[in-house]
Amino acid sequence: MKNSVTVKLLCLCIAAAVLVSGCMPIQTAIAPLIEPAAVLAYHYMSMQPEEIDDAPAPPIGIAVETSFARRDTITNELTYIGQVQPLKTVNIASMLVAEVTAVNFNIGDAVEEGDVLFTVDAQDIQNQIRQLNAAIQSLNIGVESAQYGLELALEGSAQQRLQEIQHEMGVHQAATGLDMAAENRRNANQQQRLLRDQIWDLDDEISAIEGQISTFIRDVPRDVYVFNPDHWYLYDPALAAQFAGLQSRSAALQSARTQLEAQMQSLRSAARQAEISQSQAGTNLYFAEESLDVYRELAEQSRQQAQTQAEFGVRSAQAQLESTQIQLSIARGNLGRAVITSPISGVISGRTVEVGQFVSQAVMPFTIIQIDPVIVQVSVSEALINLVYPGQEVSVAIQALGEEQTFTGTVSIVSPIANHASTFPVRIELENSEELIRPGMFAQVTFVEARSDNAFVLPRGAVLSDADGQFVFVAQDGEARRVAVETGLQSGDEVEITGGVSARDEIIVMGQEFLHDGAIVNIVAVDGQRVSG
Repeated sequence: MKNSVTVKLLCLCIAAAVLVSGCMPIQTAIAPLIEPAAVLAYHYMSMQPEEIDDAPAPPIGIAVETSFARRDTITNELTYIGQVQPLKTVNIASMLVAEVTAVNFNIGDAVEEGDVLFTVDAQDIQNQIRQLNAAIQSLNIGVESAQYGLELALEGSAQQRLQEIQHEMGVHQAATGLDMAAENRRNANQQQRLLRDQIWDLDDEISAIEGQISTFIRDVPRDVYVFNPDHWYLYDPALAAQFAGLQSRSAALQSARTQLEAQMQSLRSAARQAEISQSQAGTNLYFAEESLDVYRELAEQSRQQAQTQAEFGVRSAQAQLESTQIQLSIARGNLGRAVITSPISGVISGRTVEVGQFVSQAVMPFTIIQIDPVIVQVSVSEALINLVYPGQEVSVAIQALGEEQTFTGTVSIVSPIANHASTFPVRIELENSEELIRPGMFAQVTFVEARSDNAFVLPRGAVLSDADGQFVFVAQDGEARRVAVETGLQSGDEVEITGGVSARDEIIVMGQEFLHDGAIVNIVAVDGQRVSG
């Protein structure tokens, strides 16, 4: 009987393992249950038959794996497909219709800016340049001769110049006389101002003395006066002396003021005379300047005829010289166009020219592309466009270089308007110093739509949902407990948990599909590590 019970128990354990494992390999599902089943079988084999009949069936836990929510950064990403394009594409043409004499590069060759791509025959242009140089030398002599004649016409004769100098000297003398008269007038006015200030100062002193005399007379007692037929006299000698001193000071000040007034009158006469002299000097200067102007006008009229004729000669010679110089400039430009150089650094992507072939503007002998950096252009939806900006770094995967080969690109241009497909073109620049990325390759550009730092992150499969909402199973005391959760961003196989569990909760991440609230569980692994025992 013990053997039959043991067999039944082992079978039951194996069936439970298969049920839990689902699509897992059977050895993987059975392994965590072999040891518990063996212990249980040994327990039953050690019991007596009557004990086995009466013993309750032990509970069998469902094998599960658990994990703890970890802190991590999770992003919500959107991926768009684009095609690699060169940063620049330049088609090279010849501005001359001529025979090709040399070709220096082939398709696939790298070129630097300024490298000579090919040359064309320029012998005819060189001969034309030599002829034009000789003509210009002759024309320069003609221009110099015409300019010398013009200078003579502008300067006039020596006699005219001497007369003009004499008139200028008269103006200078008159201007000097005016300056001297003006200086004399300024000096006279300055002296008047100084003398006026002195008179005002004396007036202040005289007013002060008169005030002192009035105060003295008012304040001296009447009983110190002695009367005679003509005046009142002070009886007190000290007061009489003080009074006499005040009167003497007043008389001296009045005398000084009279002298200053006389000087002021003399200065006024000098100032008037200086003013008259200044007016006469100004009149002399006016007539001297008028005389000079009249002479210059007459001299100018006499020079006008000779000047006009000389100017015609100069302009004619200069026009011929300029015309020849323009022809020389064109010829030199054509000579420079006989050597065709690369305007950029890059790689030759096309060549249609050979030595001996005639080229013209209608033929594009070379095409040069610049592939460091390269660009990828994608069209993003209106939901993402406001999250994209120039300078933003994005992840770029090049399928042709392998699934693991990703690069960091930089957004360079964001279109402000949508295209005909109602999407917005975005241009990404991608460093390509090793030139592994080739134009025409397809690229996957990944933009970060949303980002959450330091978030609780769980495997997406750990979160289940039903009519009541989203939930997870938490292992507590050997049982599975259903806990409602709130989720945020999802990225790949991970999901952000925004509420419902904490970092201390042991979340069931495998085997949860077969659980219910309160189900007995057997934890066989935690965070991917098997649990011993």
